[in-house]
Amino acid sequence: MRDRVHRTGAVVGALLALFATGPAARAAATESGADDASLLYLSSGDWQRQSAPRKVALAADFMRIFCTDQRMSASSLADCLDHDKADGALFERAMACVSALSAGR
Repeated sequence: MRDRVHRTGAVVGALLALFATGPAARAAATESGADDASLLYLSSGDWQRQSAPRKVALAADFMRIFCTDQRMSASSLADCLDHDKADGALFERAMACVSALSAGR
């Protein structure tokens, strides 16, 4: 019985350590430019913390999936998102920027 309690305690301790380091590991991966980050999952604050090249890469990835006008530049979308101060999810803001940029052509 005592052995079982010890094993259960060890498992619980390992799980707690895993849960505690999970958010920190994810934040480090996002900061390092990991490819698993997407504009879909970023908050406005996360967007502002990205480097300029990373913003353009995220915008290009977004446009590859959601835009039909392939002539639009990813840097234009990144610039629009940098200057757009509207409230709302970054995805919604990106869609509004793409729409505005397309209408201006």
